[in-house]
Amino acid sequence: MKQLIREGKSASKALQAQIDTAVKLADREVGIGQSPIADPLLNRQSTIGNRQFPGQSPITNRQSPISSAIQPVPSPEPISIPDYTERVRQGWVPVMGLSGTPITSGFVRDLGEYNAKLEGLNAIWTYQEMRRGDGQVAGTLRACKLPILSARWQIRATPDLELRPGQTVDKAKEVAQFIRENLFGGLEWQTPTGSWTTQSWTDVLRCALRMQDFGASCYEEVATIDGDRIRLRRMADRQALTFYRWHTDPHVVDASLPPGVYDDGETLYALEQWGYRGNRFEYVMLPTDKACVFTHDQEGANFWGIPLTRAMYPHWFVKKHLERIDAMACERNSLGVPMIMLPPNPSKQDVQTAQKWVTQLAAHEKTGLSLPNGAEFKLVGIEGRIREILPSLQYHKQQIATSCLAMFMELGQTQSGSRALGESQTDFFLMATQNTADYIAHRIRNSTIRRLVEWNFGPNAPVPYLVAANVQARSVEAMADIINQLAQAGAWVSDRASVNQVRHELGFNDYADEEIVGSSDYRPIGSSPPRAIGDPES
Repeated sequence: MKQLIREGKSASKALQAQIDTAVKLADREVGIGQSPIADPLLNRQSTIGNRQFPGQSPITNRQSPISSAIQPVPSPEPISIPDYTERVRQGWVPVMGLSGTPITSGFVRDLGEYNAKLEGLNAIWTYQEMRRGDGQVAGTLRACKLPILSARWQIRATPDLELRPGQTVDKAKEVAQFIRENLFGGLEWQTPTGSWTTQSWTDVLRCALRMQDFGASCYEEVATIDGDRIRLRRMADRQALTFYRWHTDPHVVDASLPPGVYDDGETLYALEQWGYRGNRFEYVMLPTDKACVFTHDQEGANFWGIPLTRAMYPHWFVKKHLERIDAMACERNSLGVPMIMLPPNPSKQDVQTAQKWVTQLAAHEKTGLSLPNGAEFKLVGIEGRIREILPSLQYHKQQIATSCLAMFMELGQTQSGSRALGESQTDFFLMATQNTADYIAHRIRNSTIRRLVEWNFGPNAPVPYLVAANVQARSVEAMADIINQLAQAGAWVSDRASVNQVRHELGFNDYADEEIVGSSDYRPIGSSPPRAIGDPES
């Protein structure tokens, strides 16, 4: 118990030291702590350089003597409901709780991460090594991305039931057609030399899916004027290696806003980058009104996210060292250790020659060896029982796949496993993949697509949906069995919405009256019209 208490105290001191260092670095960069900042809405004095966490002593800016004299921030006084309503109308953010993520001048501190090497920008270099240098990690990440990359992405008009007053079906179709043409075929621009460059939708998805590798990814919207429309000509990739600071204060974007007033600590307004451009390294502020940021498994205000590679890291780390040990074992012990036994009382020259032979002997077509009288040469192998490395390697490979729910990747490499088990694991994996695709679609719809609609059709125009149609598509045989079971149970699939749902599961578009009929819909003149799927009389 005493040892546990000592370890707990040392961990608390280490965490406190890390927080102090982050606060000092951030305060020094932006010059915070020189004077208190007035908060006109709450009628109090607030300071960013003097913060206090529960159970800890106040963290002060030790570089400025003024900050040490600043008193702790008092609690805000209660306000009436009319005053509260008026402040909300003026733009005040009515946030009372805490996200739990310290963000000091844009530097995110993940208090839940116990490995400092895997926090923030430090982790990017480790994840780069993992995904580029390990076949198991790269294969597992590809397995998670390929269903989404090969899905049938569609732009669907806003459903009739979601149309607000003043919105029409024709307008919803017009908006959807414009977005469809821009995103799926209109991402192109002309270079200064006159040539045309095109960006595919797959490139956009690859950029978004990189959040699984690093935890966060981002693209910038590069727009252009095309006649009477504003179109996107590129959704430019912004690599995670350039992510530097995450700003939750709109003052960094709009200097007319007072600093610290509208900072709720969890709404991202700008991403600051540090990277190379124009023969120099520079800092760039990228507003989120011009970008789309993807965060994998975000907790609180940790915009770095928790990537898939984070759970792979312990097994990758052990597996990497086991592979090195296995390679050294194969190099040194696979053919045995050469040994020369000299006769009694050997000369110094014979000893030196023997040592040279055993250290430099290698397999070759002209390899030969002459020994002095009484000497003996032999290859000595490993004696006794040693621990095998390959089962441990296999275990850690399985754990890397399990971290992404891709257990089916290891079925062919083990002695157990059946087809039914593989199918059940694949279905579970595709459910998680569908969830990732839905998240990407949601982020793009509520940022890029919504902005395009407002620019070209006004703020009250219907916003279409971006969907991945068949990430989790079932086979025709499976769907036929489901429909047959529903029909036998008396649940008929006859309405248009249900028919369209079945078509979505198979990766087809919505059923429309103007579509060309297939062979199953052919009927002679005068016969009864075709019925929907599952109709008892069809």
